[in-house]
Amino acid sequence: MIRMLFMALLLVSPLSYAELTQEDLKEILAPRIEGLKFLTKNGMLLQAIREQNRQEQSLDEIKKIDAEWKAGTSPLIKELQENKAGSFLKNIIIQQADVYSEAFLTDAQGANVAAYPATSDYWQGDEEKFTASFNGGQGKVFIGPIEMDESTQTNAVQISVPMEYNDETIGVLVIGVKVSVLEAEKLQGQ
Repeated sequence: MIRMLFMALLLVSPLSYAELTQEDLKEILAPRIEGLKFLTKNGMLLQAIREQNRQEQSLDEIKKIDAEWKAGTSPLIKELQENKAGSFLKNIIIQQADVYSEAFLTDAQGANVAAYPATSDYWQGDEEKFTASFNGGQGKVFIGPIEMDESTQTNAVQISVPMEYNDETIGVLVIGVKVSVLEAEKLQGQ
């Protein structure tokens, strides 16, 4: 009964997510951000980033992989969804598909380490979701704008949290939160 009332309220008076300010998003997403901060302590995710950072790929190598990824020819598309970190992220997304649209992990250059589902490109290093969160190695939480995500075809907001090891930012974890969740949580907070 309560669910039916809630759904009727959404149909009669839908909240326009365009009305949500950056401050609204911070407030609504605060519990989710705390949960993500907990994930940044996961040893397996940190190890995956550290291993990739040790490879010291050149930006030219990363851009070559990025071009293959965008063309759909990179074997990494599947590999990064099935490695340990990718499988871990996949389980989160599948188990909470009503909340999250995607999750991916980058190294210190913004190259994907793990992703589920596959992102539209391999290199995030030139995108604000990475640059603002990596923050020149200082690390900070970044909440992106609400937008249609190309890779998942879902209206979502991406939360980026720095991955730190020994007080050093080594990568970034990005997770997409569906707009329907924002709308529901905004209504619950009113």
